Amino acid sequence: MRGVIVFASFAAVIAVAAPAQADPGPDSNFLTELKNAGITFQTPSVAIGVGKSECKLMDEGMSETEVIKDLEESNPAFKGDSPVQFTRIAVDAYCPQHAGELTTQPPASS
Repeated sequence: MRGVIVFASFAAVIAVAAPAQADPGPDSNFLTELKNAGITFQTPSVAIGVGKSECKLMDEGMSETEVIKDLEESNPAFKGDSPVQFTRIAVDAYCPQHAGELTTQPPASS
């Protein structure tokens, strides 16, 4: 009987320990990938909201190029490749079904 109790306790410890190793979730992954790409943000919740809204726009039929252009116009501090990187990271985190739709660069602004 004692062996059963020890085994059950050991199994419970494993079950409790497993979630600590679990995936931290799309929001955490999104923020980590932004930091890894050198994209800075002041408020994590705002960055997450913008990333999710990009996916919503794509879900509603907006093209990737239009989404990136909208991001550039809304955030003049985004320079160079940052809008494209931000969009790719958002797609990877929140709407991977759109991953094949991304191009390398949006058309040049006039």
